[in-house]
Amino acid sequence: MKRKRTNESGERTEKDRLSDLPDEVLQHIMEFLPTRQAIQTCVLSKRWKNLWKGITTLHFRCTNGIRKYNRYIIHVLSNRYDSISLRNMNFRVFSSTAPKVMNKAIEYASLHNLQELTLIIMDIKFKEIPSSSLPFVFNCKSLTSLNLYARSSSSPLIFPPYLPLPFLKTLHLSNVTFKPRDDNNVEPFSGCTSLTTLVLEHSMRTNSSYTLCISNPTISILRMQSIIYWHTFQPKIVLSLPKLTSITLENIHFPVCYKLTCTCDLPLLKEVKIDNRVHVDSSIIVNWLQMFSNVRTLIISSRTLKDLHLDPLEIQPPYFARLELFKIEMDSRTVLSKGALTKVVDYFLRNCQRRNVNVSADSYGHVCSFIL
Repeated sequence: MKRKRTNESGERTEKDRLSDLPDEVLQHIMEFLPTRQAIQTCVLSKRWKNLWKGITTLHFRCTNGIRKYNRYIIHVLSNRYDSISLRNMNFRVFSSTAPKVMNKAIEYASLHNLQELTLIIMDIKFKEIPSSSLPFVFNCKSLTSLNLYARSSSSPLIFPPYLPLPFLKTLHLSNVTFKPRDDNNVEPFSGCTSLTTLVLEHSMRTNSSYTLCISNPTISILRMQSIIYWHTFQPKIVLSLPKLTSITLENIHFPVCYKLTCTCDLPLLKEVKIDNRVHVDSSIIVNWLQMFSNVRTLIISSRTLKDLHLDPLEIQPPYFARLELFKIEMDSRTVLSKGALTKVVDYFLRNCQRRNVNVSADSYGHVCSFIL
C-alpha cells in the first residue's frame, strides 16, 4: 500500500505504508496466507527475508507433488525460529510417508506449545493410528483444539479406546472408529476432562456390535453428523453428559441403525436439533425425544417430519417439561401442508407441561409463529 506525498522540491512521491508497520503486524497479516505464499514474501526486500520465520500459524497445501510436499513441511518446521510458539497448524499427510511426516510435525508442535491442530489424512494405507504417533499427540499438553479427518472411501481410521487429552476443549473427528476393549465397550472421551465441544462425523463404521460410551463431565455441545454403521449390526451409543446444553443429530445419506440411550435426564439441555434427509422410523425419533424431556428449544427439519407416522395410539408422544420454542425448519424440496404442520405440532406438544410454547415454521421465506 502506497501513499502519495510531496517532497521539498514540490515533486509528488509515493511512500510505502506497508513498510511502516511493525514486524508483529506484518506477521499477523501473513498468517492469513497459505504458508507457501507467506514464505514467498522473503523476495520483497532484506527486511522480509526472515519475517515468515516468526509466524504462529502454518497452513500447508500440496501443490507440487506428494514427495516434495512432505519434504517441504519438514523444511519449514526446521527453519522457523525455534523460540517462537506455534498457535495453529493445518496440514495433510499422504500415502505411505504419512506416519513419518505426521510424527515429525506433531513432535515439533508438541515442543512449541501448539494450540490448534487440523490434520487431514489422505489415501490412508494404514488402518490404525500408528502407535509411534500416539505419544506425540497425547503429549501435546497445550493442544486445545483437534480436527482430524481421515479421507478414505474404504474404511475408517481406527483410534485407541481411550484418548488422554486433558486440556483439549474442541474435538472434531471425521471417518474414525475406536478399537473396543475386551468387554466390547469403548469409552474414548472420559479422559478429555476439559472438552466442551465434540463433533463426530461419518464415524463409528464397524463390522461388529459394540457399545460406544460418550461419557464426559464437561461436554456441553455434541454433534453427531451422518454416523454410519453396518446394517447387519446395531451398536449402542450411550450418553453420559451431565453438562450437555446442545445436541445435533443429523443423517444425510444413510439410515439410522444404532441404538441411542442416555444415563441422566440432561438437566442443562437448552437445544436439540434433528435433521434426517433419509427415512428414519418414527419410533426412533420419538425415543430420542423422550430422552430430551428437559430441552428448551426443539428444532426439527421438515425432511425429518415428512415420513413420520405419528399416531398417539401407536406411539406415545414425548413429554417436555420446559419446552419454550418448537421450530420446524422448512426445506423447499419438502412440502408440508398447513394441516400436516398442525398435526405435527399437536402431536409433539400433546404432553408438554408448558402451555405457552412458541411454535414457528419457516415456510418459503415466511416465518409463521403462533402460541398454543
